[in-house]
Amino acid sequence: MEKIKRKESDEGVIRQITEYEGDYLPLDKDRLVLYAVGLLEERSIEPTFDKIVVATFKLFSRKFSLIGFPEYPDGRTIYYCVYNHCTLTKKWLSGNVQSGFRITDRGRYFLDETKKMLEGKIKVARKYSIIAKRKELTFVNFLKKTEAYKKFMSGRKERIAQSEILEALRAQRSSKGLVQKHLEKYLEYARRINDLDAEKFLLFLKRRVSVEHA
Repeated sequence: MEKIKRKESDEGVIRQITEYEGDYLPLDKDRLVLYAVGLLEERSIEPTFDKIVVATFKLFSRKFSLIGFPEYPDGRTIYYCVYNHCTLTKKWLSGNVQSGFRITDRGRYFLDETKKMLEGKIKVARKYSIIAKRKELTFVNFLKKTEAYKKFMSGRKERIAQSEILEALRAQRSSKGLVQKHLEKYLEYARRINDLDAEKFLLFLKRRVSVEHA
């Protein structure tokens, strides 16, 4: 009796997806989501939101992982790319979370363009940050706009005033406990987003604060 060959489940196919081998970091996230939806359609998988999240993360994990938890997908960012950007704004996709999504005729054009970018046939004009806009990035960006940081980066760290340190750390008073608390939090943020310059600056401040409060 001939055995009936069962079609592998959509989930099984998605689990076998591996990270894209080429350099995808220069591309913006909306294009990468569009590519993931295209891959699902090519494999006859209905692009529901959950399947798009997993496929996108498995293909482009370095662009779509949670800060501090690289083994997990940043579903919030993927949602904004899928629905707010690719569907509502750019019209590359149609549908919604309840009904699933599909690539529009307009989206097909940009999908083809995206594939050529990934293959190096079209040069990417600019690089996009792989860091999601989260609290960590917001605080570190503020830190890097302060006078203390600018002096540190220009080699004038000996001219950083105490008031400038307090401004950089958003500490309203010169309390050792408060300053140390803010320092540790900023260090955690810098390390989570892998900002080495910010980390060096904060370690300098940590040594300076320790000496001044010794």
